[in-house]
Amino acid sequence: MTTTTQGKLEGLEGFEKLDVGELYYIGDRRFVERGLSYYRQFAVESLDWDGEHKRMTALVQGRRYLAYEVSLEVRKGRLVNECECPAWDTYGGCKHSVAAAAAMFLSVQGISVGGYEMPDDYAQELRKQLGYRDVGGDGHKGEVEVPESAVEFMLTEVDSFGGLGFTIEGSVPTSFLNSFGIQLVSAYGFRLSREFTLSSPEQKLEPFLRKAAEAQIAVSTVLEGEVCPLTMAEGALHLEVQHDLSSDRVVRRMRFMDTSGEPLDAVYLIPKSSLVILSDGRVCKVCSSDLGMAGDLGPIRMDLEVEAFNEQNITPHSSSACYQFTLGSKKKKLHEVKPEQANIELDLTAMENVAGEWEAFEFDLHLNLDGCRVELYELQSCFLASVVHVYGGKLLSAKRRVRALCDLLRRVLSSECNSDHLDMSVYAEDYEELFDSNYRISVCEAAENVLKVVERFAEDFQVTLADNERGRWLRGGLDLRKIAMLMFSLSDASSRSDLLALEEGRIELSHPDAGSEALQRIVSVCRTLGVQVQFNEQAIRSEPLSISVDTRASGSDIDWFQLHPSIRCGERTIAPEEWQKLILGQLLIEDKDGSLIMPQLEASEGGLELLAELLRPQRKGPEGTKPPENDALQVSRLEMLDWIMLRKHGVKVTLPEEAEKLFTSLAHFQGVGDFVQPAALDAELRPYQQEGCAWIDFLYQHRFGACLADDMGLGKTVQTIAFLARYFERSAPSGTASVLIVLPPSLVFNWQEEFARFAPSLKVAECLSKPSWTSSIKDAQIILTTYDRVRLDMSSIEPHRFEIVVFDEAHNLKNVAAARTKAAAHINRRFTLCLTGTPVENNASEFYSVMSAAVPGIFGTLKSFKEYFREAPDRILGRSRPFILRRTKEKILKELPKKEEHELFLQMSPLQKEIYTRTVAEVKAEVAEAYDDRPEQQAGIVALAAILRLRQVCVSPELLGKHLPEHAPKFAYMADKLEELQAEGHGALVFSQFIGGLDQMETVAKERGISYLRMDGRTPVSKRKDIVNTFQSGNGPSFFFISLKTGGVGLNLTRANYVFHLDPWWNPAVENQASDRAHRIGQTRSVFVQRLIMQHSIEARMLELKARKAELFRQLVEEPGAKAAKAGLSRDDFEYLLNG
Repeated sequence: MTTTTQGKLEGLEGFEKLDVGELYYIGDRRFVERGLSYYRQFAVESLDWDGEHKRMTALVQGRRYLAYEVSLEVRKGRLVNECECPAWDTYGGCKHSVAAAAAMFLSVQGISVGGYEMPDDYAQELRKQLGYRDVGGDGHKGEVEVPESAVEFMLTEVDSFGGLGFTIEGSVPTSFLNSFGIQLVSAYGFRLSREFTLSSPEQKLEPFLRKAAEAQIAVSTVLEGEVCPLTMAEGALHLEVQHDLSSDRVVRRMRFMDTSGEPLDAVYLIPKSSLVILSDGRVCKVCSSDLGMAGDLGPIRMDLEVEAFNEQNITPHSSSACYQFTLGSKKKKLHEVKPEQANIELDLTAMENVAGEWEAFEFDLHLNLDGCRVELYELQSCFLASVVHVYGGKLLSAKRRVRALCDLLRRVLSSECNSDHLDMSVYAEDYEELFDSNYRISVCEAAENVLKVVERFAEDFQVTLADNERGRWLRGGLDLRKIAMLMFSLSDASSRSDLLALEEGRIELSHPDAGSEALQRIVSVCRTLGVQVQFNEQAIRSEPLSISVDTRASGSDIDWFQLHPSIRCGERTIAPEEWQKLILGQLLIEDKDGSLIMPQLEASEGGLELLAELLRPQRKGPEGTKPPENDALQVSRLEMLDWIMLRKHGVKVTLPEEAEKLFTSLAHFQGVGDFVQPAALDAELRPYQQEGCAWIDFLYQHRFGACLADDMGLGKTVQTIAFLARYFERSAPSGTASVLIVLPPSLVFNWQEEFARFAPSLKVAECLSKPSWTSSIKDAQIILTTYDRVRLDMSSIEPHRFEIVVFDEAHNLKNVAAARTKAAAHINRRFTLCLTGTPVENNASEFYSVMSAAVPGIFGTLKSFKEYFREAPDRILGRSRPFILRRTKEKILKELPKKEEHELFLQMSPLQKEIYTRTVAEVKAEVAEAYDDRPEQQAGIVALAAILRLRQVCVSPELLGKHLPEHAPKFAYMADKLEELQAEGHGALVFSQFIGGLDQMETVAKERGISYLRMDGRTPVSKRKDIVNTFQSGNGPSFFFISLKTGGVGLNLTRANYVFHLDPWWNPAVENQASDRAHRIGQTRSVFVQRLIMQHSIEARMLELKARKAELFRQLVEEPGAKAAKAGLSRDDFEYLLNG
């Protein structure tokens, strides 16, 4: 039962129909805001309905615990209020009235004013007080109860998803609707919507109508304007689809007939079902099994131009026995097109900018059935939309993921698998990132969507087209997998926008030079898939390249080769002057018939790119070699590996016999093998050291070079000695020295010690003066010398050919333009081994220099290396990866004690701070003047020299000759620290770059009575060995003061377990080398490294620049796949150091 009021909507029904905006007419904004605040605080304690006077009374709690009575009425459709508070008498409105009105709308209409949700139980309690029975009320006082009105459902809408939209007249039959899973939208448990949608009518409509009749609920339709009862008809209808071709138009009609053949007037198709609604309200089922759902077949009648009809007819089930075709109202038999007469065609057009450069390609994809063409835009859009519009988070935001996804889809399409049997797990190992938990669901959905598009059309899809020019109907097959494969192969899509552009028939070019590469790809893909291509309205085809390379050794050795390539395309030889266009992919050859030929390698994808890379002109032979004759290409033995790879692409490469044997051995590479420890080696090699020796030996056997870049302290020296001992064990005596080891002066004695310890049987001589070369070469097996001696004594060294040359601390060769680097390149040798823990310190050019010393010709010229490194760092660094070996202590020596490092920040003394401030002002002026008046490189040198003074002030102003009344903070701290360490029995290394810093350390040590040892550049080489032995033996002083350059490399100083750096150096690798004199094999205690930094000074700012260089080392050596950051010092760096 419901209640109603007599009159013109002035009772409760008036409140139920009242517009919520009436509340805002009660008072000004201040009253409304405060009233709504009262409402939200539950100030309205009760509502009471007086049916006799058609008045609602509310009790509202006010300030000071006073309650006010508010009366509400509806008069002529407007809300009238009255409150007993003083404010209402003054203003004619108040906050209490606003709160009462808000509570009224909540309880009567289920609307919470102001967007604030109130608790359901509060709303229902107020409604119950008004007497509403749906929440347990007793009925409305003073009103006459009338019977419920009859219930009727009215069909008003059929949506595109097949849902039937009904409205409800009369009371809402909640339980009936719930039985069909229909939940009406409600508010606060009592306000119900009077509209609902019946989904899945194919299954639900018939029982819905039957049960509605049982419940005496009338169901009608007003879809055609007139009200008709909605009923379910028995039996199925027969469908015919007639196509009539007349002149340049096609009329398509859907005819529905009953079992007796009588035509019926259908007015609505229900999508996603086989149901139609007739004009009299009957709902009939259509029998059209070979067409799918009748509701998805489109409009009942269409009148289209032929071109538009053909484009729209590229749909599932476009060919069926239910279809009839007529020509001028006369039935016409379909012309079946043979497979060879059905072609897919791609019309490609280059879009140019104002400069005449290509900026994009636009394409149209067509199906050609015996001369009748139809555009396939809808198909290409279907395939791409099935991927682009899948929600995948950031799946399509990274180039690598988009490329990987396209590659995965191509593999799925080529598998011939359908969506029901698709097992995506078989691809997970090859596409780890795509199958990450963030993307897996979206990737699988995209693959399934693509296959479902194919399945929706059916594998043996047949297309029917109208040919108005020749007056016929055509039917032919279309390979949908080929279309999908084309869409995901046509361009190197690397973003979501690229895929969207493909959907629109456009291929964007990242820059004008990319057009030729993109065109090559398009032609290659179309050729593979059998798709015909037209470019700018000219037919284009590809012809395979035929390449042969005749190779000859350059000179008597097989380190360098002269290449004579010959390239043919079809019947034509490509002239050398056309190679540049061929490399860039811009060579189009015009055939006799006017069509265009694009050269392409016959073999696998990527062959042309490899050939283009190898044909780049920046090739240069070693210094001193004669220029090649007849414009031959000169390459190193290492680069020949790339040329031999061309054999996999069908290129004929001929080699000299000796070279053929060497490269055949590499081609059958199965691993470096095990290292056979020589009998002459008196050492137990660790497993990783044996692997290092085997790696060096393998590269030696195959006539390459090696750079052993193990972390400091992992035994690069003993690995080298083991390799040399193995070499001498299996080699016949040569009568002269066959091994040369070049090293810094401070390490000569260390190598002598190591040979005496690990391989005493080998004859080792040192050449530290020019006269000693003749006797050493004659009597010794191994010669030790320094980098400076190589530079000075080249006339004595150059005539002799060494079998092996070892460069220890090879970062001494980091400057490619330095005299010592050039001298090292002139040493006549067969094999080079570089040893360094820091193959790069400041910039990528240093890495080039060190690796070029190890493997001559590995990168070509420095100019080409920089260009390659900028364009494709992965490729250029990948070339060096087999020839550099680096292991770190953290990964290898798990038993090595830990190393703790930290910076200690000290405050300057007042006088030191005053001197520092004055020096900053002087240095700023010098640096600014240098950069304004000199070239940048010269200015950098001037700036470094000027900044050196600041660094010296940070150590101690006395280094600049400025007297201090007391020791500088660093030395005062070190004096106390050394006393403490001496008392605890620890050993320590103290490093400084300044001789003055070591002098200051001596002064404070003598003042405190602390014994020490010292070694710097002025210490004679002959005495250095004894000093180091004294420290290591444990019988001498436990503190060792060393200059960073002299003792930073090659020494074993494991007696110390504390390391102090008095002043920071620009490069972290140099400091790490020095610290690892103590933290290396043989150390049994934890090592503590401390750097003394003056706060708010240039030293603190140097830490950030050091972090940048540490990142460069990580990128080039430890993670060579990443592109290096810019290194070196710029003007901005200097300004930061000075100004912060």
